[in-house]
Amino acid sequence: MTTSTDARYGPEPTDGDVRTEYDVCVVGSGAAGATVAWLLSRAGLSVAVVEQGGHVTADTSYDDILAAAESAWVRQSNGTWGKVGSPWTTCNVGGGTVFYGGVLFRHRPIDFDPERVLGQADLPLRWPWDFDELEPYYTAVEDIIGVAGLAGADPGIPARSAPYPLVPVPTSPEGAVIARAAKALGWHPFPTPLGVLTDAYRGHHGCVADAPCISRTCPVGAKGDAVNRFLTPALRAGARLFAGLKAVALLGDERHDARALRCVRVDTGRWYEFRARQFVVCGNAVQSAALLLRSTTERHPRGLGNSHDLVGRGLCFKLSEYLVGYGHRGSDEPPRSEVMGLGPVSTAAITDFYEDPAAPGGLGGVLYEVRPERTYRVRTNEQLLRIEALVPDEPQPTNRVRLGTGTDCHGVTDIVMDYQAHPRDLARLEYMLRRGEELLRASGCSVVVREPSGWELGSGHLHGTCRMGTDPATSVTDPNGRLHDADNVYVADGALLPFPGAVNPTLTIQAVALRVAQRLLVDRFGAPATPVGEVVSPPTVVVPAQRSSAPPATLPHG
Repeated sequence: MTTSTDARYGPEPTDGDVRTEYDVCVVGSGAAGATVAWLLSRAGLSVAVVEQGGHVTADTSYDDILAAAESAWVRQSNGTWGKVGSPWTTCNVGGGTVFYGGVLFRHRPIDFDPERVLGQADLPLRWPWDFDELEPYYTAVEDIIGVAGLAGADPGIPARSAPYPLVPVPTSPEGAVIARAAKALGWHPFPTPLGVLTDAYRGHHGCVADAPCISRTCPVGAKGDAVNRFLTPALRAGARLFAGLKAVALLGDERHDARALRCVRVDTGRWYEFRARQFVVCGNAVQSAALLLRSTTERHPRGLGNSHDLVGRGLCFKLSEYLVGYGHRGSDEPPRSEVMGLGPVSTAAITDFYEDPAAPGGLGGVLYEVRPERTYRVRTNEQLLRIEALVPDEPQPTNRVRLGTGTDCHGVTDIVMDYQAHPRDLARLEYMLRRGEELLRASGCSVVVREPSGWELGSGHLHGTCRMGTDPATSVTDPNGRLHDADNVYVADGALLPFPGAVNPTLTIQAVALRVAQRLLVDRFGAPATPVGEVVSPPTVVVPAQRSSAPPATLPHG
């Protein structure tokens, strides 16, 4: 144990902090956790948010966060096991949203019932409710973030019930080339919906496009990350954030399935317990499953929610790969060098092959522009295009999160991500890569190469380990995210998703989290069942004076 604290994590909890019994303890401050804390604190509940990572400032690099993150055991391509897996998107206050590109697709109706094309599987693929049930929650989250998009432009989903809050991000030069080529092929490209402000919105600045969006914080707060849209308002409403605390186990007794969350401070090794009436687990699909598996008691000897050995099973990574195309373009002027890659990460997307009888299993995926993570230079008579092919992986019970035999420096058991892609998933990815190559060739690229995404080692797209459903024998939680086996423990992150879909999951995770939080308010705290659009009326938000997830000193502390 060390006595010195790391400034990234802020002060350690006080005696008063740990003596308090909170209404709700939320584990995780990323896309799901911040959304849950936002709604519950606005409702007047006392909320403790426990986060393992530290605060992100303008000086924090994406590479720094990745280098400091824990690794998990995974099966490597040569068949051996190595502790090289990524059980996090990123481990920090605000989670992966602080560094993401802000791509905010909605899931398609087929994602809620893929058994219509895939048939029944070893794990149920059908969600316990449909697209229409989630639509108002999608709309609410999009309105809070200020999503820039074009309603009705995506041919794969029902039109949004109202226009997007903001007009689409201006099409990049690369996106314009991709969109023209797609139209020439008879496809239907549309502006990528982004959580990037195209104008000032609810106290936040519009994008000035003076830096790459992805893999870095937004210097002006135009990107709708979990900190500036959800967590900071939650703290202003009275929620408490405790950073630098690794959630180790939920503790129960003879009367409670869970009465406290046991944590260890990652820099000092000190142990704490946070008591609450209700617990909402939002660590991500890997971390949430591991926490429940570590939460063994006499009543739950195999872990909380694990009476049917389902916690951790159905792990999905979502398969992806990048395609990079290079070509020449005609110009009457002498070529000159220009900087590319500034601003939003994507402005053009194609979902024509999402449901495709020619694709393996009848499901394809999505193609969309993804600009590089760093700026680059090209001559004006050259073009460099980059797209991503993204496809769903079918949940398998053998793909799972489980606990290893080793421990970390605090004695917490290692995580194992036991995963192998199904042959049909690999064939589906190959099918979409061929469509992507066709697109880049039509865009005038004479050279097209594939760029691995590293999905095999974990990814930013983690799903399915605490599946929701109506039958306790085939699901971990009920349709509202509450564990079948524990009366006061909810899950509200990507672990709930019975089928991952092919699109980026952040918006869906936040919409599901908002629904879980509202159901908790209604079912456990007696709130009226008000339509969510009325519950999330526009808040008053002050433009932050600093670019940091650490709350200003003037924020309320309880």
